[in-house]
Amino acid sequence: MKKVASFVLFCFAASHSLSQNLTVNAGFETWQKINKPAGWTTALACTKDSVIVLTGSYSCRQNTTTDSKEIGQIITVQPGLQYILSFWYRNDPSAAGNGCRIWSNWRDADGNSITDDTSLPYLHSGYLKSDSWKQYTAEVTAPANAFFLNLVLRTLPNSVTYWDDIVFRENIPTGMSEPENDNIIAYPNPANNYLNISNLHNIQHIDIQTITGIRMVSEKINGEENISVSLSGFKNGVYIICLYSNGNIRFKKFIKVSE
Repeated sequence: MKKVASFVLFCFAASHSLSQNLTVNAGFETWQKINKPAGWTTALACTKDSVIVLTGSYSCRQNTTTDSKEIGQIITVQPGLQYILSFWYRNDPSAAGNGCRIWSNWRDADGNSITDDTSLPYLHSGYLKSDSWKQYTAEVTAPANAFFLNLVLRTLPNSVTYWDDIVFRENIPTGMSEPENDNIIAYPNPANNYLNISNLHNIQHIDIQTITGIRMVSEKINGEENISVSLSGFKNGVYIICLYSNGNIRFKKFIKVSE
């Protein structure tokens, strides 16, 4: 029995994966109003845009004049853990300003700002400006007295920034090895339009996610031995297949390429 798993882009962060994306509404897919993305505590001058989008249906378009504008949310962290911070940005080249930057900080249990010289260069970046989609990625470790990350992305004066796929997750290595006796096959690899997964004995659920932890596909398996997954909308790159069975999880990798 063969089942075609349709592409599902989740508006909220991944769960039950290599590590959970702690950012709420990371891809700006859910909006309370046209200028209020769900889950973001701060979203100044952020409007719903469906034209310039990295993934999914929408991005946040942030337009400024004389003052900087911010988007942000407070994320709970565990002291001493290492995290990966990643986001995509794109600037309107016709705007005369300096683009955008990240301007975040750690906070203690009382909400007070914490100075941490080690992570400060990554949480306070220089000017970022690109007329095509570009990714910013950094690895940071929560200080011993940190309870929160105040995640703030800022568009500088006289600039226009499009934001998409904001990721903040625990840094768990993805260099897992696949068991030698694993009969599950994912093919073709590299894949273009479809990925076939065979020999799904006792597999109850599969997820496919990016290496930054964004879940792209989630499919319940109801006894099927083989499935075919549409890769429509997938960007080129490496993806992780998570296979769940009776509380256990196995991983496989594949590469998405263009024709």
